[in-house]
Amino acid sequence: MCTLSDCMWATAYFGVHETTTLIPTYQLMMPLFRRFIDDIFGIWTGDDESWEQFKRDTNNFGILTWEFEEPSTTINFLDLTITIESNMITTKTYQKALNLYQYIPPSSAHPITMMRGIIYGLMRNYHRQNTKVKDYNKMAKKLFQRHVARGWDPTLIKEYILSADIKIQANNATTQHTIQPTTPPTEQLSNKQRLFIHWDYHPNDITRRHLRRIYNQHCDRTFKTQLGIEQTTIAYSRPKNIKDTITKAKLHQASGKEASKYYLGELS
Repeated sequence: MCTLSDCMWATAYFGVHETTTLIPTYQLMMPLFRRFIDDIFGIWTGDDESWEQFKRDTNNFGILTWEFEEPSTTINFLDLTITIESNMITTKTYQKALNLYQYIPPSSAHPITMMRGIIYGLMRNYHRQNTKVKDYNKMAKKLFQRHVARGWDPTLIKEYILSADIKIQANNATTQHTIQPTTPPTEQLSNKQRLFIHWDYHPNDITRRHLRRIYNQHCDRTFKTQLGIEQTTIAYSRPKNIKDTITKAKLHQASGKEASKYYLGELS
């Protein structure tokens, strides 16, 4: 059974081998060495014999072994394809062949604003990941086709993607060609001055705007004068689903020996 801490333990475990053996031994042959859990990326400048020894030393720790890609001018690492071409490093989006692309279907009870934000987030990632415009456009086209395949209205998804692209291009142009004016820092509100109204979203429920109107009419002035509330946020959340019930990612903690007590110095 996997827990939320598995990746952290795995990272720390192999990190011991990296810091005591791999990096001290091969740092002159590896000007760059990066690892994310079980994926390693680096630049290798050593000879073939040293490369074979490096592979043996990497696997000479623990019971698991690593699969190696031979040195090349192009490699897939996480969600990127990294390539050296014409003395330049270029990147483009990499997606595994078995990816099911289970995007949110239109029948799901998610706010429309959330779906628009999801599309914008994906488009922004594609813009950052793809050096060449043609690769960015290709990913935008695939995003459209995959959402239509999930049942979304083509006109709606096209509008989301185009509006996201317009915003991304505008932000990129502003960043490159203008200097943003510095604004004085605003005073941060304390927790006692902020109120969050958590509301389970349902497509047939009253709208956020309606909730805001009721609050402003009946609560706003009283809460400000009597409680000091300066900012109110209506925070949508989704109701619990089957996954939340049957796959609870929560570790058991013995009563009286909670981890937090070690940090507070209550346990030795």
